[in-house]
Amino acid sequence: MYGKAIVSLAFIILLLISFSLFIGTVDIRSYFFASPDGAHNLPCTPTHTQSSPSVPLKVYMYDLPRRFNIGMMQWKKGGGDDTPVRTAEELPRWPVNVGVRKQHSVEYWLMASLLGSGGEGEEREAVRVLDPEIAEAYFVPFFSSLSFNTHGRNMTDPETEKDRQLQVDLIDFLQNSKYWQRSGGRDHVIPMTHPNAFRFLRQLVNASILIVADFGRYPKSLSTLSKDVVSPYVHNVDSFKDDDLLDPFESRKTLLFFRGNTVRKDKGKVRAKLEKILAGYDDVRYERSSPTAEAIQAVSSE
Repeated sequence: MYGKAIVSLAFIILLLISFSLFIGTVDIRSYFFASPDGAHNLPCTPTHTQSSPSVPLKVYMYDLPRRFNIGMMQWKKGGGDDTPVRTAEELPRWPVNVGVRKQHSVEYWLMASLLGSGGEGEEREAVRVLDPEIAEAYFVPFFSSLSFNTHGRNMTDPETEKDRQLQVDLIDFLQNSKYWQRSGGRDHVIPMTHPNAFRFLRQLVNASILIVADFGRYPKSLSTLSKDVVSPYVHNVDSFKDDDLLDPFESRKTLLFFRGNTVRKDKGKVRAKLEKILAGYDDVRYERSSPTAEAIQAVSSE
């Protein structure tokens, strides 16, 4: 009799746990991806539930001083206004002829998209809200990739101190935010597309939703597909705009185009294999090159 009661009770408990996981009331991920400051012990109540695609995600964007984002785009000017950017009109255009920096510019376009959201009659996946209390996610507009590319790429360069200090200041800012404290950062979105972005203090944001290009240089304790978003690099070459709207495939003479460094991570094994597989096809161009400004310009003019 007692045996049947125990089995029945165990079955009910398992059923309740399964149901809780299904509807999202239990954040089991937080028990496996713990942050160094003990954020995994904090309760995290998901605020964004499954809803109609017509209902956009409400995102609050922190008002960070310009030195954390567009201030780094003033490469030649330097200094200037450090007040936060709050409107789309204040956002400068992404500059031309900046070489490979463009491929890591997702952080800029995410910020631009949020600043430009809210227009009537425009359907969006996410909209910016000015009240953090009603937000379902929190965007941190720190251009971590641009910071790496701007402030001393060589770790021995004294300029890297600027990159490190920005990260120190940002962590201090976030840890003093009640919204970060409330979730341990798990509902915060941080762009980190360059593999060396946020290189000094990245482990302190390992619970957050990171925008990455791949997982090549990140340990599993920092970035995984279970919580992060993979965003491809922005194209360095100009887009093809001469499509025939009635038959766009016929107007394109090239099925696949690649011109870049074929020896990359893990000695370029994957790219070398692709090169071998694709060899001999007339409508495929797979060429070795280097990502210099001259090479990018040459490709765009072809």
